[in-house]
Amino acid sequence: MRQDLIIHGVPDRIRLDGWWLDMTTEPTSPAQPRPAKRTSLIASLRMRHTVPLLAALVVLADWLFWNQPVGISFAVFALVLSVAILAAKPQKPTVKEWAIVTAFAVFSNLPAAIELQFLSVVFSLVGVIAVAAWAFAANTLNEALVLRLMLRLPTVGATLLMRDAIHNMPATGYKTKVRHQAAALLLPLVMGAVFLSLLASANPVLEEFLAEIDLARLFEAQFWFRFLFWGVVASLLWPYLNLSERWMGTRARQFFVQKAGPTRIAFFINPVSVRNSLWLFNILFLMQTFLDISILTGGVSLPEGMNYASYAHRGSYPLVATALLAGLFTLITRSMIGSDKTLRFLVYLWLGQNMFLVATAAVRLQHYVDAYALTYLRVAAFIWMALVLTGLLLTVWQVHRGLSTAWLLRRCFLALVATLYVCGLVNFAEIIAKYNLTHGSALAEPDSYYICSLGTGAYRAILEFEARTGQDLCNRMIELDLTRTEIRNWREWGYRKWQIQAYYRQQN
Repeated sequence: MRQDLIIHGVPDRIRLDGWWLDMTTEPTSPAQPRPAKRTSLIASLRMRHTVPLLAALVVLADWLFWNQPVGISFAVFALVLSVAILAAKPQKPTVKEWAIVTAFAVFSNLPAAIELQFLSVVFSLVGVIAVAAWAFAANTLNEALVLRLMLRLPTVGATLLMRDAIHNMPATGYKTKVRHQAAALLLPLVMGAVFLSLLASANPVLEEFLAEIDLARLFEAQFWFRFLFWGVVASLLWPYLNLSERWMGTRARQFFVQKAGPTRIAFFINPVSVRNSLWLFNILFLMQTFLDISILTGGVSLPEGMNYASYAHRGSYPLVATALLAGLFTLITRSMIGSDKTLRFLVYLWLGQNMFLVATAAVRLQHYVDAYALTYLRVAAFIWMALVLTGLLLTVWQVHRGLSTAWLLRRCFLALVATLYVCGLVNFAEIIAKYNLTHGSALAEPDSYYICSLGTGAYRAILEFEARTGQDLCNRMIELDLTRTEIRNWREWGYRKWQIQAYYRQQN
């Protein structure tokens, strides 16, 4: 009887030699490198590419900031760092990408070039982080990823340089590694010293330079503080040049909350309660609107002991808070309004009354400024009211068009960022000083102490007032301050500081 011989499994030698018989799978061989080794090789090559770039940035930071005044140098460094991030991008940037990123970096650092202040520093840092986020994610960039970068770059990213240096060390024993390093450095050090001595004997400039080298500086605290500065700068900059999911983690995703049926909050917020609330809110706001119109036009007198200045100050901020609550209420209950024409009309009426109350709050604040002059806080109040009014207008448009909450939040955030950017370009100190010196108020005379304390930005308006009236408003404080803060180093240059000093030299 015939019996078939069955061999379970194929010997490895035959299987490897016959890989071409199977066209559905790729050939494998024991000599194929493992993924971990390939990843390590890529990381090693990337480190070799970015180490010179990091060294150049550290040298630039030392030249710009170590024992130097800070001014436009901050904007210059942020601009160079943005370009370096793009240069370190794994995919080679196109000419269009270079142009867009460079223009964006200049735009974000423009406030710092005009005047270095908290707001301008924030825009420079956010601009660098935005460039890093784009270099990391490109077309998949979103708000969650930018927030993740803002949180991880200065925290986890600050430890990345040390970890990369340790991971890329040769995997050899300590004694063997030291012996190999000594053998590799012995010849170049000995021959280099010989050639250096010969060249110094033939070149008096080089000989004088070598004679000025003082090795005792290695034992000074100043040298080690500077060395620490280099290490801190390198640790902070390294993650910007090595953006990868290896330490960033998986890319941030947007999470959506799914509705799972009615919740306990539906007991308070439901279509019936929203309808009743809108009726009540409109009645209350109509009463407030009628009273505001009557008081501002003089039809109704204020209570005894209250003047218009206190009335203006008392009502400006609560009305803005009321408008914010109105916008939040509309945002929460928008899904319950739906296509109900009555509810939509009530919402439009209520939001319209809120916008009117914001306008009356601005009028109140203007009356208060006329009575007690202009300050930074009152300027901020005007700007805040304008932002609230913009948010209410966007809310009306969102309800009218049936747009999503994300659409409204993005537009409100863009309005806030645009407003802050413009504020970083405006010289509010000069505006405040000029207004207080040219407009009368209930005060007996201008508050010279506050005006003179506004800083360099107000000096031009003060000097114009002193030249026009012949009055020494700040007791020669400006002259002493300008002399003490004169720009002697280009690193501390700022447009506003340069402008006021040029004006002062022109007048004198």
